[in-house]
Amino acid sequence: MTDIPKPKRGTVANHYVTAIYNTAQRQGLNAEKLLIDNGFSLTDINQPDLRLDIENLAAFQRSVWAALSDESMGHLHVTLPAGTYYLMARLAVAQPTLHEALLWGIRFYNIVTRFEFVRLEREEQNSVLVINLPQPERDYQHLFGEISLLAWHRLASWLIADTLPLCESRFDYSEPAHVAEYAYLYPGKHRFNHRQLAIVFPSSYLSRPVRQNDATLVSFMNRCPLVLFHRYITDFSTSSEVKQLLEAYTFDDGFTITDCARQVHLTTKTLMRRLKEEGTSFQQLKDIVRRDKAVHLLLRSDLSVYDIAEQVGYSDTAVFSRAFKKWTGEPPKRYRDKHRSAT
Repeated sequence: MTDIPKPKRGTVANHYVTAIYNTAQRQGLNAEKLLIDNGFSLTDINQPDLRLDIENLAAFQRSVWAALSDESMGHLHVTLPAGTYYLMARLAVAQPTLHEALLWGIRFYNIVTRFEFVRLEREEQNSVLVINLPQPERDYQHLFGEISLLAWHRLASWLIADTLPLCESRFDYSEPAHVAEYAYLYPGKHRFNHRQLAIVFPSSYLSRPVRQNDATLVSFMNRCPLVLFHRYITDFSTSSEVKQLLEAYTFDDGFTITDCARQVHLTTKTLMRRLKEEGTSFQQLKDIVRRDKAVHLLLRSDLSVYDIAEQVGYSDTAVFSRAFKKWTGEPPKRYRDKHRSAT
C-alpha cells in the first residue's frame, strides 16, 4: 500500500445543509444558533450553487441529532435514540457474512421502529435493500431517505472492506435539483419516480465475509456521519487510494493515470478496470478533487483565478473556467463574487 497523504476537506451540495437547517426549524430547535456554531451562516441557506464544507455539515448533523435525541431527526413515526445506528452495527459486525450482517441489522431496525422499515429482496442475480417510510410526508425534502440509503451502503462496504457496487439506485420521487451529487454519492444508474426507495447490488456480494470487529467499529462510528457523505469510496478501495494521490498532485497537470498506476503498483489497464468496477474513473475522481480545491481557494483565499487555475493543475485559465462552470454551473469569478460574502 502506498504511503498516502492525509485527505483534504471536501465540499457537499448546499441541499444537505439547507435541509438539515429546515428540519431543525421544523422541530422547534434554535436552528440559526446550531448553524452558526457549526461554521455556517444564514446566508448559506437556499443557495443551491454554493458548495459547503463537508466536515461542517457532519458536525451540524451531529448537533441536530444530539439536540433532538433522535437519529431520524423527526422523519420517522418513532424516535431513534442516540446510539441506535451503533447498536445495529454492533450486531452486524459480529456476523460471519454480509448477508447475515444485513439481516440482523434489518431485524434490529424493524424491531426498534415496530414497522418494516427495511427489507432485503432478491431480483434475479441482484439483491435490493428497500427503505420504507411509513409517513413519507415527514421527509418532504427526502433528506432522511437519502441518508438512510447512504448509511446502509457505507456500512455494507465497510463491513466487507470493499466498495459494494451499486447496479442502480431507486428513488420514489422526482429528480431533485441537486441530482448531480448523486453521481458521487450513489454511483451507477439512477431511477426516479420508482415505486421503491432502494439500492440494488449483485447478490454475489452477500457471501463476502465480514472483515471488521468491535475495535474497528469504534473508528467507523467516530467518523459518522462524515463517512456517509464522503462520496461512495471506502478507505479500502482503489478509488480512495487514487483520490488521495490526486489530492497530493492536483497542482500537477502532468500526473496521468499511468503515473497513478505506478504509484499504486498496478498496470494502467488493471487500475482502469478496478475504478470502473467501483463505478468511477480516473477523470471523474480528478474532477472531484479539482472542483473541491478550486471552491475552497475561491472562497477562502485572495488568489487570482489565474493562480487558482495553476493550483489545481490548469495552465490555461480559459480551460479552467470552462471546467469550473461545468462542475458548478457558474464561471469562477462569478462564483466567487456571488458566494464569497456568505462565507
